[in-house]
Amino acid sequence: MSAAAETRSEIVKLARVLGVEDTHELDYLQKVPAAELRAYREAVTDLMYDADRERLGRTADAARLLPARTLAKIGEAALGPLICAHLSGLLEPKRAAEIAEHFSLDFLAQLAAELDPRRADEVVVSTSPERVVEIALALAKRGEYVAMGRFVAHLDEAPLAAATGRLSDEDLLRMSFVLEGDGAHERLFERAGAPRMRKLLAAAPDGLDEERAYLRDHLSADQRKALRARSKM
Repeated sequence: MSAAAETRSEIVKLARVLGVEDTHELDYLQKVPAAELRAYREAVTDLMYDADRERLGRTADAARLLPARTLAKIGEAALGPLICAHLSGLLEPKRAAEIAEHFSLDFLAQLAAELDPRRADEVVVSTSPERVVEIALALAKRGEYVAMGRFVAHLDEAPLAAATGRLSDEDLLRMSFVLEGDGAHERLFERAGAPRMRKLLAAAPDGLDEERAYLRDHLSADQRKALRARSKM
């Protein structure tokens, strides 16, 4: 497994957290171990979420008093996707999912791009499979692969399989380069299926050779063995 690729993956994730659009602006970090970059990125994320936790907690408490449709209108018009993402983890999961059903898809995609699913795992699980697919496609259209990569480890099997089936090969490769969570690459392999993965890994779209190698390196030994065995048939 390439240490340089691991670091490059973390640089891409860190750039998204810091709002740096051109990841090459962070090329000076290429000699920093991936584990150190990951720890720094997680510390920045924690700081962003915890800075106004007390005030946001009061806002979340007040959200119990209004209809979900009204709260969605307030969130979309006045609060914005970042604050709504931070609030999501403080609301009762089913309540947060109910409010999300009234957001426009474009706003919901922006919110999902800012959401840390570790802090809103139950909200993610409470979201309908159909909505999950819509959000995944909207995120892909916006090029939000880092955000997409955060959710793979948190989704149930059915919505993950449905979303994977609708995403392009390029989407899957770009997302696989920035996946988060234990076993995320293996889950992606299983949901996409061996035939598609074999095709995808055999010939990556132009310019995605690094992503292809990274995905192959992160599959389990059994999955790589299965790919080799089938390729000989």
